[in-house]
Amino acid sequence: MPTPLLRRALVRPALLLPFLALACNPPPPPTTPEPPQVSVVVDQPNTVGKSLKLFITTTGCDQVQKLELLDNNELLKQVTYGATPTAVELATSDLRFTRGIATNLSLTARVTCADGRTNVSQAQPATYFPVEEVVEPINSTTPAVPDYFVADGSGANASFIGCTKEGSRSFLYKVPKSNPANRQSIEMDFPCDPTTIITDRKPAGTGWRWVWTKGMGAFAIDASFKVTARTTGLTVKNLTIGPDGKALIYDEVSLRALSPTGGEAWPPLIVGDPNGLTSLILADPYVRPDGRIAIPFYDEGFDQTVISVGTVRYSDGQDLKMYEVDTIKPIQQPPVAFDPTGKVLYLATQTTSPTIFATVRACGFEGGKCIPSGNRLWISSELPGYMAGLVPYNNGTRVAAIGSNRFWFLEARDGQLNEGQAVNKDQQPLIANGSLVARFAQPGAGDTFYMFTSAGWAEGDPPPYPVEIVATDAAERGELFRYRVPGGSLYGALDDSEALWLRVGSKLVKPFTPAQYRAMR
Repeated sequence: MPTPLLRRALVRPALLLPFLALACNPPPPPTTPEPPQVSVVVDQPNTVGKSLKLFITTTGCDQVQKLELLDNNELLKQVTYGATPTAVELATSDLRFTRGIATNLSLTARVTCADGRTNVSQAQPATYFPVEEVVEPINSTTPAVPDYFVADGSGANASFIGCTKEGSRSFLYKVPKSNPANRQSIEMDFPCDPTTIITDRKPAGTGWRWVWTKGMGAFAIDASFKVTARTTGLTVKNLTIGPDGKALIYDEVSLRALSPTGGEAWPPLIVGDPNGLTSLILADPYVRPDGRIAIPFYDEGFDQTVISVGTVRYSDGQDLKMYEVDTIKPIQQPPVAFDPTGKVLYLATQTTSPTIFATVRACGFEGGKCIPSGNRLWISSELPGYMAGLVPYNNGTRVAAIGSNRFWFLEARDGQLNEGQAVNKDQQPLIANGSLVARFAQPGAGDTFYMFTSAGWAEGDPPPYPVEIVATDAAERGELFRYRVPGGSLYGALDDSEALWLRVGSKLVKPFTPAQYRAMR
């Protein structure tokens, strides 16, 4: 009989066969683990506020060693990973604004696992406009403030006055910042629409404002938000306010003054009346510090326009004195404005052939015609495009020359080496985005200036709401910030401390000061 040892010997070669097969076929290489996955979702891709909120989702790590948030491949913040998704709130101080305030961000997240695997997310675009304060809308259908508004007071005591049309009725509201739901209201006798204007308060702080809609009517309100005067039965084409609260109401052929407490301050001045006006009124009259009103006039001839200025006493509308400024071609109704003394007229003259440009002149009209041999104080260089308006600011040392979509800032002081010349950075205008055009101009404190732009509109159509703000803190420094709201509108006004407040969509925000924005950059 075979012994057990022999039996084991006969089996042993069969046991060796699998091992020999392994020796001839080496094992496959180890599988490389997949990289982790990471993504970024921005809560509001276009944010105006005090912080930017987002979420980071990551998978594929047994343990997350490091999570980082980047903008344009530059590290912004180390994020503490808690769970997925991880909520992240970027404060204003976490972001860099070297490319500009409210510039486009390109946010990515980078995750690193404990075993060393790493990956970077797809970039997510975002726009963040940092502001100091945010007042949220009252509810989903009631914005924090009316679309157009003026600001009363400042700081915690600020309130905002604006009108709204509700069905067929129009109301003027006063909205306290501290409690927007607790608003006062006045029902208006005429419609509130995009042309409705609320004037500055004169005298400042304690006086009156006039509320008026072009072609409709006007009423005065005092500092306690009470109506003190109305223009019953009077069509109001244009209105400006005097230093004591009187309304100067005018059209091309007449000028009258109404008291803010009711009644006419003096009989109306009428073109053609022996004791009245001799020409057509061109733009807002200006009440001078010496107690006279400066009134810009124009007379159209066959192929030319005569520009002149008349002055009357503010106290009674009498003692008319006329001064011829210049005769210009072709026929045009040029933008004009007065300096703070009311004795210098700024006049923009348009040329359309062979190229389109405008020039601005400073005219000391009481001393003679605004010509080189007369009393032209200075003339600007040629400013390309069409001129829409002139706005003196910074205590009369500068004049903003507002083109249809280009904004120039001129040295207004007579006798300066650069008198009348543009002081814009690199001699280049600020320009509205794309096809947007100038809608409102708002001088700020000192050298600060804000432009609001909107889509264009046809004559006779209601003007659209602004969608963009462009700001400069000094013309020589160029643009300070620019913000465009997507799919909505914005508007702004200065409070009594000259701080800017903006309505952005349905919420109200207080931007940082120009100096703070400049420091961020």
